[in-house]
Amino acid sequence: MSILKQLVFTPRCLICTRLGVDFCTSCIEKIRPFRARDLSEIEVCFCAGDYSGWLRDSVICYKNGDARYTKLLAQLLSRTLDKLDVTENLTLIPIPSSQQKISERGFDSMANLCTNMIRERESLNLDTSNLFLRRTVVDQVGLTALQRQENLDGAFGTRWIINGTVVIVDDVITTGATMNSAARALKYAGAQRVFALALCGTPKTR
Repeated sequence: MSILKQLVFTPRCLICTRLGVDFCTSCIEKIRPFRARDLSEIEVCFCAGDYSGWLRDSVICYKNGDARYTKLLAQLLSRTLDKLDVTENLTLIPIPSSQQKISERGFDSMANLCTNMIRERESLNLDTSNLFLRRTVVDQVGLTALQRQENLDGAFGTRWIINGTVVIVDDVITTGATMNSAARALKYAGAQRVFALALCGTPKTR
């Protein structure tokens, strides 16, 4: 094989551009999961890392439709899931994307990540169809905490009863309005315990 072909077909780390791998273990291990701020409707929420550096850039690229980051971000969420330290059967429930966002990206971003997570963990359950947006919500960027809460209040509904322990999965958590709104809908549908995971967020302060 020519040198040109080797360069074209050899994987390159999406993070540090190192040849030979899609992403480096050393790069991933620099990201430290942490417990996020307390939320009224959720027992515990953990984040994969801060909204900064290559993690922030990867999330932005992924949300803009770059599916190359799917495996990387799913692996980060899977590592973070271990922090919950919950032994019972878990059902992953991704925050649903609007139809407009799905059309723009070409995929449902969080459902796509959750689907990749369960490929590596057969013990996990996945429910991508139950939780849905009951109405249109505006983009959260630039909204105050109160505006975010009003924007998401009653925004989620469920299609059927759900039992057991669920883990809500989202990309970025700021005020927690999205997580809380989704958790209320799932509790109303019968969920006994609700946890949460996010790729990025703010650490809990004592």
